[in-house]
Amino acid sequence: MDRARAALATLKTNPDAIAAVYEAVCRDIVQHVGSTRASVWALNGLQDTIHCSMLFDSRDGSLQSGTKLDEDSFPEYFAAIKRDLRIVAADAASHPATSCFDEVYFTPLDIRSLLDVCILIAGQPVAVLCCEHCGVIKDWTASDVQYLETMAALLSVALKQQLKKAA
Repeated sequence: MDRARAALATLKTNPDAIAAVYEAVCRDIVQHVGSTRASVWALNGLQDTIHCSMLFDSRDGSLQSGTKLDEDSFPEYFAAIKRDLRIVAADAASHPATSCFDEVYFTPLDIRSLLDVCILIAGQPVAVLCCEHCGVIKDWTASDVQYLETMAALLSVALKQQLKKAA
């Protein structure tokens, strides 16, 4: 969480540093939780599309962004994330909320497990923190979920500050 806290401190003086905050959060998540990949996905205003703002893949150290997923293509996932505000899927290919990603996303990237937690502002989901584990199934622990929820709360504060400055 050290990287994320340091990046959040710089955000106060440099509001354009949000990408650096997202990268730091993703790297901290991978290190702490032991997942292969971590990402931040922004929900649009209608909450029917998510856009990847930052993805860190520890297998090759790459950073990516830009992927979009929509509710029409993945209705089970969107229904579950909006209803439960988190998804804990040890076996992501067979989980009712995430099996819709299997052929187009999980299998090509060798993703076996997924853990998602919403970032909330005023009780409404505005983004999703995502952990993915590749190669073998990872049984997410209560500590893993709690850590991701803590990171989501930190990002919520940062995003609120961004919104205030933009207004």
